[in-house]
Amino acid sequence: MGTAMRCLIVEDYVELAELWRLELADLGFEAVAVHSAEAAFAHMLLTPFDLVIADLGLPDGSGLTVAQSAAIRAPGAAVIVVTGQADYPHGELFGMSTNIVAVFRKTSDLNDMLAFADHLRVKRARALGQGDAALPPAEPAARASSDRASLRAGPPELRARLRAAG
Repeated sequence: MGTAMRCLIVEDYVELAELWRLELADLGFEAVAVHSAEAAFAHMLLTPFDLVIADLGLPDGSGLTVAQSAAIRAPGAAVIVVTGQADYPHGELFGMSTNIVAVFRKTSDLNDMLAFADHLRVKRARALGQGDAALPPAEPAARASSDRASLRAGPPELRARLRAAG
């Protein structure tokens, strides 16, 4: 069996970052969550990540600078940008860093982002010749714990904060 795909999550909202980390770990990722651009840069110096999921609006920088740094430190790493902002409605982010492969809204369904990340994981495994046998099955029903279900649903103030925070 091959090595797990390494994922760096850069999200300042701690509960959301933890939810993403747990969900991605269940899909077979080695997922690490950090809460600032500075922490992301430090982690990228130590670990070659295959996937970076970065919030566009971070308290100490931008997910875009995280993406650009990842392009230098790990040119093969894919970057998914997550944002609550509507500043780039026409796909402009794709032209700002060569490794941005997807942009998702924070207020969108989490399953879309997870499905896309899982697609990248399967694609990588196949490219490495690991085939489908090396891939653990993704079973959403088995992944739902009561803690995660409450994180997924989130209180109304969480949804409002995500929309406002970007």
